[in-house]
Amino acid sequence: ADFGSRCRGHRVLKNLPVRSSSRWSRSFNFGWQKMAARVGARLGGLFLVLLPGVAQSAGAGVLRLDGDGAKPQNFAAVYAEWSRAEGKLTAEPVVRPRKDAYGCKQYERCPGCAIFVLQGNCTFAKKASLAKHAGAAFLIVAKATDGPPAGMAEAPIKGRTSASEAMVDAVMVSKAAGRKVLLALDKGESLSVTVFPKGIVADILSEVFVGVLAVGLVMLGAWHSVEDLRRPELKAKFDEEVVAVEEHSGFHFVLFGSVMLTVLFFFMKYLIYILLFLFATGAVSTTTMLLEPLISNFNPALRARHAFSLPARLADWIGFPRDHNCAEALAEGVGSILAVAFLLYRNNDSFGWALQDVIAIMLLLTIQRTLRLPNLKTGTLMLVCTFFFDIFWVFLSPLIFKKSVMIEVATGGGTGQSVPMVLKIPSDVPGQFKILGLGDIAIPGLLISLLLRHDLIKGYPRFGGYFAAGVFGYTLGLAATFVSLYLMQHGQPALLFLVPGTLLPTVFIALRKGELRSLWTAAYGPEVPPEGYQVLADEAGKRD
Repeated sequence: ADFGSRCRGHRVLKNLPVRSSSRWSRSFNFGWQKMAARVGARLGGLFLVLLPGVAQSAGAGVLRLDGDGAKPQNFAAVYAEWSRAEGKLTAEPVVRPRKDAYGCKQYERCPGCAIFVLQGNCTFAKKASLAKHAGAAFLIVAKATDGPPAGMAEAPIKGRTSASEAMVDAVMVSKAAGRKVLLALDKGESLSVTVFPKGIVADILSEVFVGVLAVGLVMLGAWHSVEDLRRPELKAKFDEEVVAVEEHSGFHFVLFGSVMLTVLFFFMKYLIYILLFLFATGAVSTTTMLLEPLISNFNPALRARHAFSLPARLADWIGFPRDHNCAEALAEGVGSILAVAFLLYRNNDSFGWALQDVIAIMLLLTIQRTLRLPNLKTGTLMLVCTFFFDIFWVFLSPLIFKKSVMIEVATGGGTGQSVPMVLKIPSDVPGQFKILGLGDIAIPGLLISLLLRHDLIKGYPRFGGYFAAGVFGYTLGLAATFVSLYLMQHGQPALLFLVPGTLLPTVFIALRKGELRSLWTAAYGPEVPPEGYQVLADEAGKRD
């Protein structure tokens, strides 16, 4: 997305030299913090464009697959309508019909086994009936399309009143899980499976944790974004790091984001590694920006001590400054270790998700610190554009692409790799995660930051302004997202609920206070013009 700023009294003069004699001029010899802010903002814009703006959850049961000495694998599963979702169901071995992979023809006898079939060609009830005749303990059906597993409805069978008379339980697993089962069977592995219901309480608690984390990050990011108001002595330095969002950025977001999602949809198996690399390099820049001030405050001498210098050509090519002090070097070292650890252990279900979340949290804080909505008009355009963007790519894109492009990209497009632009929280099912797109936090977070800034400038009490109402609306929007997720059992565009949840109370309070016009046209952008801007001589004279 094209994020820039246009400050009062400044005109855009691109590719012109900046005179250091003017107090409003900006040097092109940036320090690390300015560079990191710029890089962070650009990475932030990139990741927001690539955001999988969808909340997801696992199914109603768990299927555990055990192989020959291999680590057990757990998959989300959904019980058939006629099955008993009580206790554990265990069967061995797992077999697939030789005559018909879809399980619509008579199976060979296999007492106590689990029969694995594909969805399609006949009713679920017929598959269950044939499994009963074969003596199977239960039936596993792999979904025919991408996405989470769905339910299997009971339907009449010729000669029987209902499928439940077949007396064989059945579960559906996702297409991706089915591929893994088939791969193991093709290798000749002897498999056993256990199916058990998912704990509702634990599942709700993990969902609540996702919500609490998202709300906490929005509030923390807003607090972080008003440091210039909390510490006026740092205002000039703080404003140099900030880029104001322009009115047309929302339209650019939709255009560029749609192009990127389409490209990712068709070429995810190639581009997934570029995304991982960009996410890891973002860890270095954001860690340095957030950690270097803390290190310098703890030991100011480190900032004055030179650590190393990059070759001029390399520094120019990667956009980094040549000289680095010791505080920057320490912060860069921490960021580099975090980035390498993420690349190496990103698929580790035990702690890989935590590495990803740490990087994501720092990225979110950097976005809210370095990007600023100057007024409600810009914020409304941004949120409304992303509102329709989310809805189209989740719900309407299957009409064109036969699949939900947003969900396909969010789940890695069948690559087996975890897309990094999400927060991941382990669910009660081992190996399964709740996910929330970073854009579902960052985009409403920009509006929440604007509301907090307005409250502080106006001197409103804690619960007498806009900020508290915006946070409450965001919380209600998340709750509505999770409820919709459970009701529909399908990935949800969270901004469908978050945008009205934050915008509507803001507009209502502004109308009640008589501030809608002033907030709509406010100028809360940074007071220092960004790189490439220069004050004209007549304007400089007016300021002086």
